[in-house]
Amino acid sequence: MSMISYEGERDLEKCEQTFEEEEIELPEDSTGGKLTYFLAPYFFEKTWLYDIITSLSAALLSSVTPLVYFSLCDFYHDPLESELSDFLSPLWMIIHCFLCFMMLFVNFIDHRKKVNIETKALQKLLKEVGEMDLTGDPVAWRRIASRVNHFSEETGYRYSLFCSGEHCMRFFVREIVKPIECQTYDIRCYYERERYRNFWKNPSNKALTERALANYNNSVENFGELLHTTEKDKFRHGIFEKFLNIFSTSILYLGAIEFASFMIMMLTFIISMIAWIIFHPFATA
Repeated sequence: MSMISYEGERDLEKCEQTFEEEEIELPEDSTGGKLTYFLAPYFFEKTWLYDIITSLSAALLSSVTPLVYFSLCDFYHDPLESELSDFLSPLWMIIHCFLCFMMLFVNFIDHRKKVNIETKALQKLLKEVGEMDLTGDPVAWRRIASRVNHFSEETGYRYSLFCSGEHCMRFFVREIVKPIECQTYDIRCYYERERYRNFWKNPSNKALTERALANYNNSVENFGELLHTTEKDKFRHGIFEKFLNIFSTSILYLGAIEFASFMIMMLTFIISMIAWIIFHPFATA
């Protein structure tokens, strides 16, 4: 009995030693790593350039409304409004440009957190989840995230897929556990940057998924709600998504107000021109 106990302790020590020897590197381990995780693709993929061009285009488009308004002021010879146009027009464009740019930037950050994972990387993730001791290894999800990140970099992806172990776990719950629990089986992944919709239909992928899910469910039974956070996905509904909703709503309301104002002022301008054409000959007679 003591011999069995001794061998069990020795196996456990060997397992712990193996875990300690493996170096785990994740972006969350440093502030610079977190910034690099979110900002490196934004700048190196030139997304910032697209956002600036889109923001400037939106600002120029939004200037149509004040342009019509101040044209009406000039038509009615209002000097005060004409002077205000020199100040308000640039300010109007700056506000729109800022709101549009921030909305696009926050949308990129939110999109980055959701992770567009390639098929091979997803297979690697499922394999690791299926084989990992989720109950015995205290940093199991960090280890999985690190291995998947290294694998994706080896296969040609330039950036880390997961920022942290928690990020990896929540991705697994959201993209694997939820679709299977809801029986939609819509597992989101990509192949050569195009959406791959038949992941579950592939027998080998299905076997990988079922094995990973079984191992995960086993860990949930042992640890309960500490791991099973399907209903409370705080990572996804964080501060960035709140900012995204704020900026998106602001742009939506501004667009609706501007469109309504533009239509009213255009109608006013047309009526004014018709009235001027009709009554101007009588005034000069």
